[in-house]
Amino acid sequence: MNINSKNNQRASKRATLVRGLALLLLAVLGAQGGQGVAFAQDTYPNKPLRLIVPYPPGGVTDNASRLIGERLGRELGQTVVVENRAGAASTLASNLAARATPDGYTLYAAPVSLVINPVLQGKVEYDPQKDFEPISLMMTSAFVLQANKDFKAKNLKELIALVKANPDKFSIGTSGVGSINHLAAEYFIKSFGLKMAVIHYKGGIPAAQDLIGGRIEMMFSATNEALPMLAAGRTIGIAVSVPKRVATLPDVPTIDEASGTKGFDAVFWLALVTPAKVPQPIVNRLKAAMQVVGQDEGLKTELALKGVDLKVSSADEVKQYMERDGAKWGQIIRDLGIKE
Repeated sequence: MNINSKNNQRASKRATLVRGLALLLLAVLGAQGGQGVAFAQDTYPNKPLRLIVPYPPGGVTDNASRLIGERLGRELGQTVVVENRAGAASTLASNLAARATPDGYTLYAAPVSLVINPVLQGKVEYDPQKDFEPISLMMTSAFVLQANKDFKAKNLKELIALVKANPDKFSIGTSGVGSINHLAAEYFIKSFGLKMAVIHYKGGIPAAQDLIGGRIEMMFSATNEALPMLAAGRTIGIAVSVPKRVATLPDVPTIDEASGTKGFDAVFWLALVTPAKVPQPIVNRLKAAMQVVGQDEGLKTELALKGVDLKVSSADEVKQYMERDGAKWGQIIRDLGIKE
């Protein structure tokens, strides 16, 4: 056998080996429904997951995310490690989550600001519709329209009539320009044709202090922030901002009930999402696990005591929330020229 023949045989063997390895790789990675997909589904998760939370440790949203993450981890058989990435009104965390490796080991507790910030801030490094894969809602929290305890109006109809009779005399506080309770305040003013000053604070606590002190007459507060003030009789609960009454405030009507109108809805929400392009079997595993989490009555009770509602949903419902609130809040931001 000459040298060329030997070389040809070696080349043929190498080519056969390469083809064999390529076929093996395709079998592992295979098309949906193939053995490779089943392999990925069966072994996921085999290490801890991280849950990016866009707020500092210690707040109610962080605490709720930790509780839900811990319960999800038990269902998946792995630890879920919370990673707090506060900054830029949640945009820092959203950018980070969008760029994460789409392997199912990075989850994001995405807030409503995921769809607000692209309009409010003008430029972000993600597309809320294209760069994330929705899994389920995690929690919702209503806002409570509170008034100073000495305010003359004691219910919503009286409040609306008093403000309309005295344009630009009264003021409503917010926790900051572009915050969800600021947008709720603007939505309220627009919905009922009111004229009043909108006063911005650096956070909910200083706004609440001025509400109690009578320097502003009203504000929309997160339920967990309103509960202690209402319980102590330091403020009056006028109405809640969602279509159904809140379990922890059963005597406070909804805005729709109290005004005789329909359709007012302003809610803070968190949704569990992953980066886009996570393999479908892994997405399905996460969806199934969240449905089990949603049936945990003990978790529901624990969250309700913190003023938030456990809300597990389909991925389609997450998309509906994103589309609805992106359109609603985006329109208000554009109409009023709000800039953060």
